[in-house]
Amino acid sequence: MVRRQIAGLSLFELLMTLAILSLLASLAAPSFSTMLAEQRLRYVGTELRLALTAARSEAVKRNEGVSLIRQGSDWSRGWCLASSTTSTCPEQPIQLFEIPMESVTLSTENTVAGATVGFNAWGRVANCPKFTFSTVAADSTCSLCLLVTMDGRVQSHAGGCPDTCDDSAEAEPISWSGACS
Repeated sequence: MVRRQIAGLSLFELLMTLAILSLLASLAAPSFSTMLAEQRLRYVGTELRLALTAARSEAVKRNEGVSLIRQGSDWSRGWCLASSTTSTCPEQPIQLFEIPMESVTLSTENTVAGATVGFNAWGRVANCPKFTFSTVAADSTCSLCLLVTMDGRVQSHAGGCPDTCDDSAEAEPISWSGACS
């Protein structure tokens, strides 16, 4: 009877393999956390952009004012579409958006007391409302700005919001390049 020796890994080889794998994983972790942060911004930004577009469409379709209204004390709890005669989300809104916004901060400018964005019957808004989303990942800050031009179109900007509201610019898709610095 011929015996064959069974080949395997020694303890030293196994430990070296685990050390190399853990080193590679630690190098990949910062870029992975940045990717997750960008994904959170993308999700919340897309949902808000869709809600703003839906509010504009509803106002034009109904030929009356429609408002996007925050739920509760801030925008992080979600928002709803309702008639512009109300300043709080009614029990039966036109549409309801509940967004889990863990780790994403949302600040607003040029909204009515920070609570509503109103579209008139022509789909236009006043004051150029601005929404800034931000989150932190791997020691970098990721931020995105959505602004509604006076004619009701939604524009996006990586980073902070511009000082002026440019009605002449074409509505562009959400840009993610440069969102994390």
